[in-house]
Amino acid sequence: MEAIKTKYEQTKTCDVPLVKEMTSVQDILSVKSIDEGGIFELNNKMFSKLYVLSDINFAGVTDVEQKEIIINFGKVLKTIPCRFSYTVANEYVDEKLFHEKILYALRGDKYDFLRRSYNQVIRDKVSDARQGLYQTIYLTLTIKAEDMHDAKQMFMSTDTAIRSAFIGIGANGMQGSVMRPVGINERMQKIYNVTHVGIENNYKFDFEKEYESCHDWLNTLAPASVRFENEMFMLNSRFGKVMYIEEYPKSLESDIISSLSKLNCTSYVTVNSELLDIAGFKQEVGRKYMAVGMKIENEKQRNRNNNDYLADASQKLLNEKEKLDEFSKEIDTLDEHYFNTTMLVMVLASSEEELTQIEEKLKNIASLKSIKLHSCFGKQREGFNSCLPLGIQEFKRVCNLSSTCLAMFMPYKTQELNDEGGTYYGVNQLSQNAIFANKKLLKNHNGLILGQSGSGKSVFAKSEIISTFVNNPTDQILIIDPQSEYGNLSGITDGTIISFDSSKEFYLNPMDVDYTDVDYVKLREIISDKADFILSLLSSCMKRDILPEEQGIIDSVIEKVYSENYSLRKKLNGEAEKASDYEVPSYMRTESVMFDVEQNLSVEEQIRAYSPTLQDIYQGLLDEGSSLAAHLAAAMEIFVNGSLNLFNHRTNVMLDNRFIVFDISGLKDNIRLTAMLVMMETVRNKVKDNAKEGRWTHLYVDEFHELLGVPQVAEFILKLWKEIRKMSGILNGITQNMTDLLNNDNGGKLSAILSNTEYFALLSQSTLDKEKLMKFLPQISPAMFNFVDNADSGTGLLKMGNVTVPFDMRMSKESEIYKIVNTDGGGYGV
Repeated sequence: MEAIKTKYEQTKTCDVPLVKEMTSVQDILSVKSIDEGGIFELNNKMFSKLYVLSDINFAGVTDVEQKEIIINFGKVLKTIPCRFSYTVANEYVDEKLFHEKILYALRGDKYDFLRRSYNQVIRDKVSDARQGLYQTIYLTLTIKAEDMHDAKQMFMSTDTAIRSAFIGIGANGMQGSVMRPVGINERMQKIYNVTHVGIENNYKFDFEKEYESCHDWLNTLAPASVRFENEMFMLNSRFGKVMYIEEYPKSLESDIISSLSKLNCTSYVTVNSELLDIAGFKQEVGRKYMAVGMKIENEKQRNRNNNDYLADASQKLLNEKEKLDEFSKEIDTLDEHYFNTTMLVMVLASSEEELTQIEEKLKNIASLKSIKLHSCFGKQREGFNSCLPLGIQEFKRVCNLSSTCLAMFMPYKTQELNDEGGTYYGVNQLSQNAIFANKKLLKNHNGLILGQSGSGKSVFAKSEIISTFVNNPTDQILIIDPQSEYGNLSGITDGTIISFDSSKEFYLNPMDVDYTDVDYVKLREIISDKADFILSLLSSCMKRDILPEEQGIIDSVIEKVYSENYSLRKKLNGEAEKASDYEVPSYMRTESVMFDVEQNLSVEEQIRAYSPTLQDIYQGLLDEGSSLAAHLAAAMEIFVNGSLNLFNHRTNVMLDNRFIVFDISGLKDNIRLTAMLVMMETVRNKVKDNAKEGRWTHLYVDEFHELLGVPQVAEFILKLWKEIRKMSGILNGITQNMTDLLNNDNGGKLSAILSNTEYFALLSQSTLDKEKLMKFLPQISPAMFNFVDNADSGTGLLKMGNVTVPFDMRMSKESEIYKIVNTDGGGYGV
């Protein structure tokens, strides 16, 4: 008859393997059954469920923030009411599939040469990283239940609280860890990848197909061959070994797991823990206290028997009793949870010699952390099952740890950016994993690219622009170019350059309007926008704010001009004026078309041919008849009949090109402000037109601080910055540093811009600019700003929403992309 065990002793008892003696490869895993919800049934009515934990920035924050994260992680551990384990896994990924996932897909068009060049840059960059390895953090929860139905109910009741606790781990506004449940297909695929390591195949597990085909999932997961020996095991063509931590340091460091998991090989570092019943644990401590007390009394008695009545027990026993006494008081007074914990490390290698080398490296790392690794002698199979994220604990060498101490075994290292369909931004300097980020996934898509002169800011921006162009074949890219830097990109992308020079006869009509699907309510929005533009134009010309009575006249004239134009265009297309429940007021209608029109024109041709011009607004003011209107018309005459009539023409440039550069480098002072206002109005119109077609627009504004320095233009930018998100637009400002922006911050517009910005690319910053950025971006840890403090050209920080990573985007000077984007002879090639 088996002896009755206390609750404490039960947590030290190993799980019984499902099959004690292996007779086939199907016996390797101690899993009885699987459920389509991703739950595994283990031996002895135990059930496990797997989750993936997103990484958080732990290595790149200050000591104070690290301490806060550790405390928060300890609180999370207290919320877990069942047996659990967390695993940091360097999992092998097929190199072909790995490349298919991260490389730019070829599209069979004329720009494939750019995609191939980028792919070569990516290959070169990740070749120094863990090629074919992906690091993942797993959390496995294991509960005891009567059946699978009962297990599902129990997992549902615990999921929400634990998930909320993980989200709250972050410090200083940092994003916490997201806990994502792993479905059955993904979980089985991960186990399959381990048991079939070294075997080239593209098998994808599909639960429904396996079920319909009546396949035995054990046969699917079973490896081709496996042999367990005392000190190692062979899995297919790979050699593996499972070790456990035999001795723990007196003072725990928070990077122990990070250090053990940084080797360039397939590895699993697992922390298996089981919550101790506090009453049973107190009994165990009390039992040890009594045992030490008896030893002390026995030792005193021996001394008395030797006629040494003054001698006390040994100092070692007295110290042990004192520590147990203090520990007992801590259990009673502190709100701590205690666990029996086993830490395991499993590694796989392609040869026995490589396995020996890896083991040596691991032991060297362990010795630096004052821990001792020992092989699971004669228990390699049990260690294998216990190390994988299955929820099995067939091997135990427990250590009593409080939640505070267990939290020191931190599984987190650094956040990763790996958005599907994202743009390549180099590699993460902390993890050496490739960075792919997609701005379209952010709540607010706008961004700023900041870097002092020589930091690689221009190269960074151009590289992003080309990546965006080749990977988003339906999107349009608009660039405002104050220094004529982007002409070469326009040539490569077959783009259009619009230069505001009267001698080149490039004309843009700022009054162009598209009435497609516009009813009278939307017409009012158009009238309001055009009125804002005319007000800005006249304000810049008159060098003062427009008076309220003047605003009323301008609004009335524009309303009449555009209502008549709206009526004309409806008749042109054979439509009734009453296009919706809203009707054009009778006094704004025209009874008949007053001039000849050409039928069967496309929408684009109608916009060019029949949109109002500045001449119409000018004439409308004259027709109004009042002296105030005449005064406003006189102010407008310079734009109609005077030296600034460049913008009183119908548009004659193609605005449908996917790549358009507005070159304002050669603007003369007398038309500079007007040209900027016309340009911004044209851009806003184009963004709106693209939004109607379901098309994304990427707007890049170089020398961003210059445009913010012009009050009228700054008003345009601020409005566009706030509204462009709703129109599937992304506005990117490019400038040297924060000082430039602050010096041109008219009326606190910079604060409004920053509050509506989620994307920041921060390259090398001066000390002054770094301090200003730290104030404006308090959610980024001060420690992370070390990556921009006079950083190497092409390196810095990338902030995407709540995720901030240090990037290294340097590339070879011989790459085709580098030769394209580096136009100044410098850059950050290596």
